[in-house]
Amino acid sequence: MTRLGALPLPSTQRANREATLENEQTLVAAARAGDEAAFEALLRHHTPALYRVVRRMTADEMETEAILQETFFRFWQALPRYQDDRPLFPYLVTIAANLARDRWRRSRRLSDAALDEIPEVDDKAADLPEAWLLRQETLAALAAAVEELPPPYRAVIALRYDAEMRYEDIAAALDLPLNTVRTHLRRAKAHLRAAIEEKLK
Repeated sequence: MTRLGALPLPSTQRANREATLENEQTLVAAARAGDEAAFEALLRHHTPALYRVVRRMTADEMETEAILQETFFRFWQALPRYQDDRPLFPYLVTIAANLARDRWRRSRRLSDAALDEIPEVDDKAADLPEAWLLRQETLAALAAAVEELPPPYRAVIALRYDAEMRYEDIAAALDLPLNTVRTHLRRAKAHLRAAIEEKLK
């Protein structure tokens, strides 16, 4: 199995995830038959985008690498049962999100009570125009603000905007009620807006 250090470094640009399902199915079938080169090809293709999602959720380099390694190991174990009639990337993201969630729970970094203590921000602040977010001068401030979010908030931001997952899929991946996902996302966006405005004053 390929070491993570041998895989391509994550790009700051959105990773290309447009490989056809047919190509993925071919590689998955080969990997299932024991072809390690095919398995490594799948990893090389998905690692940059998956790294970005996991890094956003953990905000810790060593933890990110550990989760990626465990994600790929679990995928390898699940190959005999994996249904390859669906894109692989969301499946990998769900494994990684589950691992990140379990780590939060084990370490008890943030209790539900602590989440409730975070003050509400005016809902109007949750409106984050894409054009505004994409301005060059806000990117560094946005990245720093995301790093400062509580882990559950970072997770919904990563899964919604980096992994482009639906609310229902985020809820399933994080084992949260759908309304909780929506609340986390709304609060996260509101705090990002407030933090960015403060940093750019």
